[in-house]
Amino acid sequence: MAGTARRTRRRTGRAGRSPGGRRAAARVPGALPVQLLPHLLAAGDLPRARVGDVLEVVPAVYAGVLHPAGPFHGATAPDFWSVDEFGCLDARGTVTAVALDPAGGCTCRIDVLDAAGWLVPVNWAATEPPEGDGPLHVEGSLYLDPVLHAGSPHGEAVALCRRRFRVAALRRYRRTAGRPVRPVALDRVPSPAEASEAAVYIADLVPEREDRPAVAGEAGDHAGRSCS
Repeated sequence: MAGTARRTRRRTGRAGRSPGGRRAAARVPGALPVQLLPHLLAAGDLPRARVGDVLEVVPAVYAGVLHPAGPFHGATAPDFWSVDEFGCLDARGTVTAVALDPAGGCTCRIDVLDAAGWLVPVNWAATEPPEGDGPLHVEGSLYLDPVLHAGSPHGEAVALCRRRFRVAALRRYRRTAGRPVRPVALDRVPSPAEASEAAVYIADLVPEREDRPAVAGEAGDHAGRSCS
């Protein structure tokens, strides 16, 4: 039995390691995990930041599921903000439309969610947006969108959402039909040649002290779920 146990431990010690990278640690405490989408990496549209770099960016929500946001025990439902290690978001707050170019007479708008101290634009490409401003409970994923870079029309319209973040960690997972697996730590955002649709890429972003939300949101781990 003792010999079998030792052999089992040796096998366990090797499990989970992937060639070409080191096993990634768990999500960095206090970090906001965001997805780096493979097609944006392949196009070279995201900054090739290294771990430790500071970025000034606007994380956005790719909305997937809307929930009824009616009264909560006869009162307004409290704000809620939960993001797991894969960038999957569950948030409740208030959505407000921001005009893209009011001076130019453009009727285009960007919806911004205010939830537990976080201000984030919402991408409705996968679901029907609500009618008008008001309470919103949404599930989806957080990601970096080059359309919102500083200096762009969309980016300047949501300038209040921009924060300074330190890149605390970068991870690559193998994409599956369910929960991503086999995390590998990366030192730098992948180049276009390195990007793969078979992978899920995550950046753990820690807000700089002056850019941390005034209201502490909740961070949860939605085990067994994948929004990618």
